[in-house]
Amino acid sequence: MAASILGIAMAAVLFLHPNLLPSGVAVTEAQRVPFHASAIDFVSPYTGWVVVDFATGDYALLRTTDGGLSWSRQLSGPAQGSPHYLKFFDVAGGVTALVGARPVLYRTDDGGRTWTSIPALGNHSTALSWSFVDSDHGWLLADPQTGSPPRLYRTEDRGWTWRDLGPPAGAADEAFGARFSFLTTGWLATAGSGAYAYKTDDFGDTWQRVSLPAPHGAEGGGRYFVDVQQTSGRGAIASVVYFPPYLGRTGSGGRIRQFPPLDVPFYDGSRPNNYIFPTLIDQVVGAPFSAVQRPFAELLSSVDDGATWVPIDAPALTGTLGYADASRWWWIDAGAWAGSADGGVTWSRRTGTGGIEPLPGSLDVLDRYHAWFAGMSTAALETTSDGGKHWRLVSLAMP
Repeated sequence: MAASILGIAMAAVLFLHPNLLPSGVAVTEAQRVPFHASAIDFVSPYTGWVVVDFATGDYALLRTTDGGLSWSRQLSGPAQGSPHYLKFFDVAGGVTALVGARPVLYRTDDGGRTWTSIPALGNHSTALSWSFVDSDHGWLLADPQTGSPPRLYRTEDRGWTWRDLGPPAGAADEAFGARFSFLTTGWLATAGSGAYAYKTDDFGDTWQRVSLPAPHGAEGGGRYFVDVQQTSGRGAIASVVYFPPYLGRTGSGGRIRQFPPLDVPFYDGSRPNNYIFPTLIDQVVGAPFSAVQRPFAELLSSVDDGATWVPIDAPALTGTLGYADASRWWWIDAGAWAGSADGGVTWSRRTGTGGIEPLPGSLDVLDRYHAWFAGMSTAALETTSDGGKHWRLVSLAMP
């Protein structure tokens, strides 16, 4: 029994302090299996963190301080396919957590050398989204798994305690995620009966509807999916997708089941289908639109905190977006780069990314010259230091 307790204690220590592994320890077979990047966050052109997922279902957090020339392994554990939330505020402080699992927050104050595990809420809740704006203030949207609507929680003490703010969306709407860009300002991803978004200006205590232009051709009576996120400063991008109502065996329609990605069981008039729709704002691209009944979609941009919106056309429905500021946007796809200087209204196309397919949501634009993105299902990144004119391929070497 003493040996078992000692083994459990050592396993817990090595999970939170993986750098304590002595040299010469044999690498297990699980550590040799293929892995790929699933989330990245850089605080400078040289210092950043990358979450990698293994085929075994485990994950590891890697850190570089020399622009990807070398990597150190800092945190590991089971993920089993859950998405990762990763946010660093500077070279020392950061947080990470799993989405879609029992809410547990991991935080570091020494650049990732040591981590503290902080359970949030109860064991029966499911995390739908995490959002931190600094080391102290964060929000958690959680599903209580009781049949009641998701509830929003706020922490002001680094995740040790959480205040219940209640359901953020209206009774007839569904909330799928909450994103905050400042202490006061946040937006929701929701499904509802109209083309409107939810915004807060008081730390998430209250939420107001913000009217948006409806997609062309939307006739009403169906279901709208609306997601808004801050680009930079006073900028925001919104995706509005309309699904007609079910009309029985002679019609077509769909109902949103989950997000992300936007998963919609769809009836095309002849047989039921299930489609994963690209919304671009969440940078998750799956199966193409239904060839029989395509939903109506609109991509909108704002540079004044959502007071006014203009329709935009992205270079493609594939790839991933990043933002140097509210006006300057970047778009990356396999072998292609495009930039916008007017908030996504017009684009100039340029090639030369090196050709790897980007991981959706991984484009991290640090400033007008420096950016990083991860490859899709590969152990590689690409980085630029001249505004996208040239890109350097960086391999993820597992320590």
